Amino acid sequence: MKIIEEKSENDKKEKIIIKPHHPLYIYELIENQIKSNLISFTILLDIFIILIKILVGKYGYSGEQDPPKYGDFEAQRHWMELTLYLSPEEWYTNSELNEEKYWPLDYPPLSGYHSFILGKILNIFMPESVEFKYSHGYETPILKNVMRFFSLFCDVIVFHIALHFFSYQIFIKDKISKNKKPLYLHYFFIQLLILLNPLMIIIDHGHFQYNNIMHGFFVLAVYFLLKEKFAFAIIFLSFCVNYKQMGLYYALLFPFYVLKKLFFSETKKNYLISILYIILYGIITVLINGMIYYPWIKSSKLKDVFNRIFPVKRGIFEDKVATFWCVLNIFIKLNKIFDNNFLVKLSLLLTLFSCLFPIIALFKANKITKKICMQCFFIISMAFYLFSFHVHEKTIIVPFLAFLLNLPYMKNILPTFTLIGMFSLFPLLKRENQIIPYYLTNIIFYFFAKFGIKLIKTIKGKKENRHIYFFVEIAIFIIMILYHIIEYIIPPPEKYPWFYPMINAIFCFLFFFGIFIYSNYSLFKNIYKNKNKNL
Repeated sequence: MKIIEEKSENDKKEKIIIKPHHPLYIYELIENQIKSNLISFTILLDIFIILIKILVGKYGYSGEQDPPKYGDFEAQRHWMELTLYLSPEEWYTNSELNEEKYWPLDYPPLSGYHSFILGKILNIFMPESVEFKYSHGYETPILKNVMRFFSLFCDVIVFHIALHFFSYQIFIKDKISKNKKPLYLHYFFIQLLILLNPLMIIIDHGHFQYNNIMHGFFVLAVYFLLKEKFAFAIIFLSFCVNYKQMGLYYALLFPFYVLKKLFFSETKKNYLISILYIILYGIITVLINGMIYYPWIKSSKLKDVFNRIFPVKRGIFEDKVATFWCVLNIFIKLNKIFDNNFLVKLSLLLTLFSCLFPIIALFKANKITKKICMQCFFIISMAFYLFSFHVHEKTIIVPFLAFLLNLPYMKNILPTFTLIGMFSLFPLLKRENQIIPYYLTNIIFYFFAKFGIKLIKTIKGKKENRHIYFFVEIAIFIIMILYHIIEYIIPPPEKYPWFYPMINAIFCFLFFFGIFIYSNYSLFKNIYKNKNKNL
């Protein structure tokens, strides 16, 4: 079977014969199937991802059968117990009923409200699982399945739906409105690669957390930002930041984007109207956050909330994590030389400095394209991961989502970046009996990423040099395999029990920092091209 395609070149029509083995044949075939069965393909996609997440959830979780404090699974259960029996103004205040030493609520209020709702449900069907002060360490197979269901349900309702909406608007509806060909294949495969990403799956459905609620809010905030519906963008950004403080990794770009569009865009603006809009957006921000924090504002305990969600006394990094400060600490013992307050200020300055270029680039660009915007989001969130204060190894999923939303433009390094991201989580996953999901999700994702990228890569234009990516991938495969073999066979030196996690952190940091530099360089090239096009 052959497909004959026509295209116009120098006002002449040229017939191209596409044979069944040609990549374009497969492209057209899948594209047509998705177009005619869009809802069915979307539902099948969700079912496939849900099955993968259920499979991962069958293995261990953070702190399983590990008294006296257990882990993140117990933290989430304890917060349900805590929010259920204490009034909101007491959630963040240290007391005999709310001891700081046993999993204090250290996420913003929306997480607290979420825990309260789930606690109400558990209290109806399994009251013993949230019995105040007597349920510490409560873990049964039934509770494990119920908690896994909570995480999966919230993930699908918030993140899946937000991503479907975002992808449909960007790749289909917007294209149709501009009289362009809708990208059905992009709609499907980019969602597949985002939802199948092993980092987010294994942290939420293996380790056990609810990060994808924050991610869903971020996706919606980005969509409304790109559409210049700034009031809605502010609302969803507020939800994102007030669900988890890691949402601040995304937040810095929003006000600068709004300022650029209102005062410095390529079209003429009425500055009085722009100022009124800024005032309106400020009022919306204050109102949304005021409603979220109302119990603590009313009781004058707002300081307790911020002391909990920004625990500066816990140190500049936790465990062996692939960040600048952790790697630097190998050579310079930071806590022995510098005061903790000084380190907070130093990390803040370095983080903000590393965010300067994308902010400047935003204002230098004649036109802010989706590509430039998403690159800025990734660079800034990566800067926060690499240089900010008290970063967990799990936090790599925050810049990773910004990277995934930028997939149409950075897809070539996706498989490699994902491998390193998962590799950085290996010491954590090993402690939590998640080794099998670690290998399986990596293999499944790598296969789909390679296949998907081959289908959605750009056919026209100048071809990129693929040799660099190939050799980098091979080198990383060899290093990871050698690490896993040696780490499995040879125990660490008694004097250095953290030897292997530290090697892991150094290697991953070097890669992440390289991606950070490369992304800045790529953004510079895009801004330069953007300017030349408008000369």
